[in-house]
Amino acid sequence: MNSYSASNAQPSHIGHYEIGATLGRGGMGLVYLARDTRLGRQVAIKCLRTDLFEEHYRERFKREAMLLAKLNHPHIVQIYDFVESPDQLALVMEYVDGQNLQKQLREQLVPFSQRLQWLTQIAQGLAIAHDAGIIHRDLKPENILINKRGDAKISDLGIAKSQDYNATLTDHVAGSYCSMSPEQAMGESISFKSDLFSLGILAYQLLCGAHPFGDTSNKLQVMQRIISHPPVPPTKHNPDLAPDIINLLGQLLSKNPDNRPDNTHWVAAQFEQLNKQHQEQPLTLDDTLALTAPALAVPTSGTGYTRSPLRNTQEHPTFDTVYINQAALKPGLGSRLKTYCKANAASLSMLGLALVLVGAITAWQLQPKPPQYVAVIPPTLSADGMQESQQELVKGAVYDAIQQSVIQLDGYYLIPRIEVADVNGDLLAVQKATAADELITADIRCQIDACSINLSRLSPESGSEQTRLKVEDTKSFDVLTEDYLWIANAVQKNIGWFYSAGDISSYTQTQNQDYRGFLEVSQEYVLQGASDNLLEKLEQVGNRKSLEEISTLYRDIALDLHYENTEAIYIEKLTRFLNDNTQNPTQIPALINQYYLQLAEQRFNDADNTIASIYARQTDDALQLFLKANLYQAKNDYQKAIETYRILVKLKPTAINYQNLAIAYWYSGKLDSAKTNLTKALSLSPLSYKANQIRGAIALSEGDTQSAIVSFGKITDKRKNPTDISNLGIAHLLAGNLDAAALYLAQAHQLAPNNIVILLNWADAENLRGEKQQATEKYLAITTRVNADTLDANELRSKVLAHAHLGEFSDAIRLLKQLQKLDQQNIDTLYTATIVYTLANEEISALTNIEEALDKKLNAKWFDIPWFDSLCDQPKFISLMKNNGAPQRCPI
Repeated sequence: MNSYSASNAQPSHIGHYEIGATLGRGGMGLVYLARDTRLGRQVAIKCLRTDLFEEHYRERFKREAMLLAKLNHPHIVQIYDFVESPDQLALVMEYVDGQNLQKQLREQLVPFSQRLQWLTQIAQGLAIAHDAGIIHRDLKPENILINKRGDAKISDLGIAKSQDYNATLTDHVAGSYCSMSPEQAMGESISFKSDLFSLGILAYQLLCGAHPFGDTSNKLQVMQRIISHPPVPPTKHNPDLAPDIINLLGQLLSKNPDNRPDNTHWVAAQFEQLNKQHQEQPLTLDDTLALTAPALAVPTSGTGYTRSPLRNTQEHPTFDTVYINQAALKPGLGSRLKTYCKANAASLSMLGLALVLVGAITAWQLQPKPPQYVAVIPPTLSADGMQESQQELVKGAVYDAIQQSVIQLDGYYLIPRIEVADVNGDLLAVQKATAADELITADIRCQIDACSINLSRLSPESGSEQTRLKVEDTKSFDVLTEDYLWIANAVQKNIGWFYSAGDISSYTQTQNQDYRGFLEVSQEYVLQGASDNLLEKLEQVGNRKSLEEISTLYRDIALDLHYENTEAIYIEKLTRFLNDNTQNPTQIPALINQYYLQLAEQRFNDADNTIASIYARQTDDALQLFLKANLYQAKNDYQKAIETYRILVKLKPTAINYQNLAIAYWYSGKLDSAKTNLTKALSLSPLSYKANQIRGAIALSEGDTQSAIVSFGKITDKRKNPTDISNLGIAHLLAGNLDAAALYLAQAHQLAPNNIVILLNWADAENLRGEKQQATEKYLAITTRVNADTLDANELRSKVLAHAHLGEFSDAIRLLKQLQKLDQQNIDTLYTATIVYTLANEEISALTNIEEALDKKLNAKWFDIPWFDSLCDQPKFISLMKNNGAPQRCPI
């Protein structure tokens, strides 16, 4: 129940907000400090004056709420809620604990660099408003709030309007006389460039300590000077002001809107660059002097840069040329340094050494920096009153936005999501396993339709005996949950602030419904795996070119289906999708998509060329080595893959790299080396899904069926991967549990009905169970479905064995020779030969291949299958079994 009426009495409650002190009075009403009783946080509530409850003002107030709801940025005061009833209109917004800029400058000593930083922040917030089509129309020091952390936030967008709103003349001239643009003062139509003029006035006041159009005691007179007089040259108030700053102020304060900058993001970038240049200046004087000029006085600070000027968009003869020429005759930094040196000769005896040291340090700093690898941790979310599906979408938007932000940062490389997820441990475990230089975490707390997001940037603490993580920076902000694209943009802006990267945006051409569709598919893929339905959903997303990650997600799903089912249709779909939806084919994400497609198509030369193209654009040695090793493995050149992975683990000793090296050794039959590297991987990531998957496979190769059953049993409990379930079935087959083997292999086939290898294993299980008819049907299906000229070694291996089990030995041996050329180094090829020659009663060839397989550490357990019983008549076979730990293989 609301305790509020149309009277002027202060209410005790508005909705579920408990009213406290009065914060201020604006042109349209009072602003109260209040407490949100649901979320337990302080808010500010702006209430419309009761004498303005006419429809015109009510609509204007509601328009304000809708406009503000579009904005989400750390340097804009956030809107949380809008309360409307017949006798009540209230806007609930972020409470900024601090004071406005005008008061801050009057009461505090503010360094010049801080002023430039505030201008950067204000311009960045303003750019976001302009992106949304919103013009502030009253930008001035009183409407900039400085919080306790010293960050600037734009407030009082109460008379802001959308650029496409057809306002009245009265609306046009609304605003403060001393901060409006000439066109606004004359009641003309305005654009975002009107705000840029106001920003120019604000910047001039911050950097020069005075208003650019003189004394502000007579506001109408100031407005007239804004319309018809040039601004006072800034060097009159700050003689040491840098030429680059003077130039930027001139552009902003141009009378003609066409001569002002064309992009507010560009203005923000200029202020940011000017601040960096100021901070880099040697012998900069102390710029925290007392403020002596009225109101917004600014200290001079020795900011006469000698750097090259900032890029100009136009020529702006805004200030009096005569005065600028006179300023040019003032002593420059060089002459001031000479004077300084003469006066301080005794104190400069070590200057030569210092300059040598500085030169050496600078030269070192200019060397290329090693790449910084960033691990993005899946967000955590706690919620009250929010559906679980919506929670997952919010987490997905935050996670995706952080990843896309890192991808855009120069010098930073994103550690793949699958590598981070595979660790299955805490933050220190992730850092250790991935060798991450930095981690980014996100903690999300939601209630109903709003969430508070806390982002943290962490790095390993150097110098400690045990690795610890220190927090480099944190950002907290609130979002509404109904717009996932809004959430993603808010996250990207804050990540940009983490890395001083300015504006980062991946979603400028994306619609919210399209982004939601992408998030839903991504979520379903992570939880349930690949499916044709997911591909169809992605194909239905509108404007797919606007989101590069849609193509990457489509690639992952299509290739999963291709490798699980060995169906060419998925390659065709992926090719068509990438051709139709790749916006920038020469960018890194698009090139990586092409690389994986080329591997799947076995276009290895093209894949090698793509690696070169990737490296030319992103000189990350670790990425190049990984792609090269992956290519060698796809070509079945395991020795080169091993050599490349060995270089990679020296450069980047991560769990995933040791796992991949272990796999290469395993494929080549070098089980001892495979186990050595797998142990290293597990020491870095004990709970790794992939490492335990490899451990199960190696145990299977060594004939340790019980360990294999345990390993594959654990991972199949967590993920229903058809390959893992198939391997679990094979482990039971080798252990003699034929019914269990057939059950698991049938389940794997149901999950991947087009996977030829799984179908072969199922046929073998039925064969050994005595279900000859069922086995024969499956073997025939394999020989029919697989072309003899296939370049897929697994498919060809299955076809060879199917022919052998059907008694078609001439076809089996002919295709075996073809397989040996295609995949000679793989121990599976050697084992295939032992089965074919044994079934064909070619004992000499069978025993030769068995001996070689045993030499390569294939366990004798693999020959304890009825297919090899006929060899028990051969003394050499008995001897081989006895010498390799299976003396009971052929009982006398």
